[in-house]
Amino acid sequence: MTTSFTHDNRRLAEAYDRLSDSQFQGGKRLVDRLGLAVGARVLDVGCGTGRLARWIAEVVGPTGHVVGIDPLAERIAIAREQAGAAASAVRFEVGQAEDLSAFADESFDAVCMSAVFHWVSDKAKALAEVRRVLRPGGRLGVTTLPRELTVASSVAPVLMPLLQNAPYVDKVDLSGLAVASRGHTTTDLISMVLESRLELTELHVMPRSWTHATGAEAVDFLEASSFGNLLRIVPEELRASLRADLAAAFDTRRRAAGIVARDYGVLFVATRV
Repeated sequence: MTTSFTHDNRRLAEAYDRLSDSQFQGGKRLVDRLGLAVGARVLDVGCGTGRLARWIAEVVGPTGHVVGIDPLAERIAIAREQAGAAASAVRFEVGQAEDLSAFADESFDAVCMSAVFHWVSDKAKALAEVRRVLRPGGRLGVTTLPRELTVASSVAPVLMPLLQNAPYVDKVDLSGLAVASRGHTTTDLISMVLESRLELTELHVMPRSWTHATGAEAVDFLEASSFGNLLRIVPEELRASLRADLAAAFDTRRRAAGIVARDYGVLFVATRV
């Protein structure tokens, strides 16, 4: 199994838009590292429902321009619906990181890939495309989850014990989740950036957290942020059971502040020299 973009639907897209505050805040921190100037041209790759792209449009002002692309048509539809007053400064298109042929060489001052790079199948091709569309001196900002940091996630201690017992044991296929099927270490990521002829200018390990009121809401977020792939790690007849068991397991960790999950990711900035 490989990560599929075909399982998304309107329900998941709306859930992601509603529950993705943590990723939105992380995206804003990433954009801050890009040092965008008023009037900048920015490409937001993996823009989802467009929350970050609309915020970037405010940063670059009326003389700037933002394009958001995402392979998930339902999320692009929501992004377009919510563009509102920003519609003149930001546009949204269905597209993937590996194919930026819709954009001319050196057409952007910055490219943002917030919480998306680990989902990209051909990372080397994506980086080559990013370099092509960046102007000399343009910057790429990425947040991602390297393979060696998955053990620091507080989701894994909830999910993995369930999968190691009946009725799921021996019926699990984790390859549908990108971090499991094609995860890369931080060293791998650095090598890919350098091989793409981008200059690595910043590299940070960043703590991340998200909070939800109930276990069911936590599962909704995980399913929406994996665009329908999470529960597909087990056969169809077990998915409703896994959803319920996972929600119950999260509920056992609920405290006064809700259910708080934490992990660590990598933020890097690279420049086209």
